[in-house]
Amino acid sequence: MSFLSRLLIKRKGSAMFALTLVLICILCASVGQIILKSGMSQVGEINSVRHLFNFNTLFHVFTNPRVLLGILCYAAIAVLWLGALSTLNVSFVYPLMSLAYVITALIAFVFLREHIAPLHWLGIILVVGGCFLITRTG
Repeated sequence: MSFLSRLLIKRKGSAMFALTLVLICILCASVGQIILKSGMSQVGEINSVRHLFNFNTLFHVFTNPRVLLGILCYAAIAVLWLGALSTLNVSFVYPLMSLAYVITALIAFVFLREHIAPLHWLGIILVVGGCFLITRTG
């Protein structure tokens, strides 16, 4: 019996709620990254630390609605994550957050038309495999 199965049998209601929170965190992280990228594409390229910390640049970054929405996604994640951590082991749930890399890459491929190289796809497959193994062990 897998760790996930034992967990669900032991504390079915709270574990399912916590796993739902983790899933929402994963999706919000992916969507948040895409929104942040979209906002920063509007702001323009920042190519030095001096440019990054320039008042004008910071003003444009933090007044961009998409950047603010992306930051709001991350604030929501922080609150939801605390709920998940109150029930589940961090050694179990934190590695599952790597699924956000997978979802983000897929969204970027589809909506931002970013090129994903074959080795990148292989890495995505390995991440998914690793997450599968985590849910099967304990």
